[in-house]
Amino acid sequence: MAKRVFQLLRRLKNWFYAGPVFLGIEPYPYRRGRGYQSPTVLGALWLYAWSARHFTAPGLLLFLSTGLAMLYAMFSLLMPIHLLAFVLTGVAMVDFLAGLVLAPRLRARREIPERMACGAQQTIHYRVGNPAHLTARDVVLDPLPYPLGLHLQNRAVLQTVRPGETCQATAVIHARRRGRYHLPVMRTDSAFPFQLWRWGRNGEGNRSLVVYPAFAPLISINLPSGMRYQAGGIALSSQVGQSMEFLGCREFRPGDDLRRLHWRSWARLGVPVVREYREEYLCRTALIVDTARPAPYLWDEILRPTDPPLEAAVSLAAAVADYLANRDFVVDLFAAGPDVYRFRGGRSLGFLENILDILACVKPHYREPFAEFSDEVVREVAQISSAVFLLLKWNDCRRELIDRMTAAGVSVRAYLIVAKPTARPAGLPGHIQVLAATDVLAGKVGTL
Repeated sequence: MAKRVFQLLRRLKNWFYAGPVFLGIEPYPYRRGRGYQSPTVLGALWLYAWSARHFTAPGLLLFLSTGLAMLYAMFSLLMPIHLLAFVLTGVAMVDFLAGLVLAPRLRARREIPERMACGAQQTIHYRVGNPAHLTARDVVLDPLPYPLGLHLQNRAVLQTVRPGETCQATAVIHARRRGRYHLPVMRTDSAFPFQLWRWGRNGEGNRSLVVYPAFAPLISINLPSGMRYQAGGIALSSQVGQSMEFLGCREFRPGDDLRRLHWRSWARLGVPVVREYREEYLCRTALIVDTARPAPYLWDEILRPTDPPLEAAVSLAAAVADYLANRDFVVDLFAAGPDVYRFRGGRSLGFLENILDILACVKPHYREPFAEFSDEVVREVAQISSAVFLLLKWNDCRRELIDRMTAAGVSVRAYLIVAKPTARPAGLPGHIQVLAATDVLAGKVGTL
């Protein structure tokens, strides 16, 4: 018995520290010795989640008014305010019980796009069915609050859903900031009859949404497109045109790969014959995104204002990736921040959506991001045909990295993105182009 009680308490503890997952908020998992989660903060989060799930605005106001009236009534029964407290409590109880009996038992599904561009709007489609024997009234679809970077316009409302009826509705979602969002669970709630307390059920549908950076397609990039030997190029490109091309057949030599034996030629000539291939040469480009930003103030960490230079760098990286992916380039994306991202795509290996998904999650780095690059990564970049650097500041670390790439024979194009169009920073080499973040975000940069 004691063991079962202990297991139950442990499950309740894990459930509490997991946070209100139905709201789309997932705190860091509670691990003993690996961090501390304040139970007070989590309790406040749970209180907010349940109030957002069940209380309407009038209901929350009534709850606070009832509590205040009861507080005053506790001091003296001579004051008639205790009568108001009883009346408000009775209204709340009637609405609670009536809503529980008449709660909608609907089956609903939400269809939302998996990804969308920052600043764009998309339509959410709902499909609602009523398998119950009671008519559902005043049904609100998706009543839970969305994350701050998203805005749900004109929430869908169904006045009545009769038994056996299937309804469809739509709403518009507006993406304000890029990122990967975990949406709240889809619900069909009703506050009938007094619009004070909501009852409902969870529905189905996708809860993940990626908002990738908006970008203006580039017209051209002044980037040499020469090919370079790539060891293992057959694994770098899924297109056969420029990787291990077949040259012909020749006689077998000791040490040749037995898997390349050409059986028909061997049968015709009577001696072992192997297929011969040309070495791998690919047109490969590295896209390196700088994420270095100055340390924020305390209020910036709380409010998280938009950082134009970083957003411009990410937007320009998306435009460069789009330009290269539509041509015969293998694109290697390197972005160092709190997490180091490495991805290879292009030429049917990876879709542009994969690169955009990574750029959607890039965060600022308040130290030196290029210090996160290991020597192995630097050596790998030095073997690539060309490289595009999108820098947010200039110092000796970046100068040394670009000089090392140039000395290795890599064709380097570097761009420094600044907050406002000002004079060139002192000591900046002439081959590095300066771009204003406002111009990039406005789509005024068409050529590089």
